[in-house]
Amino acid sequence: MPFNLQETMDPTPVGELAASTPLARRIRTAVRHSDVWLNPATILMIAFLLAIPLQRAGGDLWIADRIFDWEGGRWSLRDEWWLSGILHDAGRRFSIACWLAVVSAWALSGRCKVPRDWRGPLGYLAVAVLAATLLVTIIKRGSGVDCPWDLLRYGGTRPYLAPFSFETLAAPGACFPGGHASAGYAWLAAGFALSGNPRLARSAFALAITAGLAFGIAQQFRGAHFLSHDLWTLALCWATACALYRQWENRGHPRHPGTMRGTAA
Repeated sequence: MPFNLQETMDPTPVGELAASTPLARRIRTAVRHSDVWLNPATILMIAFLLAIPLQRAGGDLWIADRIFDWEGGRWSLRDEWWLSGILHDAGRRFSIACWLAVVSAWALSGRCKVPRDWRGPLGYLAVAVLAATLLVTIIKRGSGVDCPWDLLRYGGTRPYLAPFSFETLAAPGACFPGGHASAGYAWLAAGFALSGNPRLARSAFALAITAGLAFGIAQQFRGAHFLSHDLWTLALCWATACALYRQWENRGHPRHPGTMRGTAA
């Protein structure tokens, strides 16, 4: 079954304020019937354009300045238990546990009350989540970009270097993109795995975005990341899920969990 972009990601509610205008209707129709949100290159280009005012025009620094000042001129929430212990440490462990559960269900598909029809979607989900997380981790380790708490501007020792700048090639930083946010955004792949059931797919997308936002914002308040770091994490996870979903579909996997026996309609 092909991915139904119109049913799963219907953006109609977003345009309610201008829904009556012919231009709004044409734009909405174009988005609903296009593959723009399934094209990895397009997703990364949109992220690049959105990141320009954050990384090159001072948006990241402006937001971090406001947070830093609100916390009293220091990252006073860096070690706060509900940010560090719950949203960071426990959140990461929960994401890993969910991934291990998916792998276990894939291994048991056809046995132990796990329908064999789930094997394809579960395999895709396990690979996509792992691939997105590893991609973000690899880029992060070689980025040369520092965390806010490392910068002179916020009491650290290093100058600010924007991502993709020449200076980062020899810099020691390893803080871009946002690694922890990928523990949430990587699960966007669940929406694709559930594409046979638009209602479940929308719920999966919403949960993944909510988790990614919560993890990312927590790290921003701890001084670990700028907003653009998490924007790129979202884009990389989304692009990875799309690319692997297309490969999965091209290999002829005809069924999705939404159409399997034992699942809600």
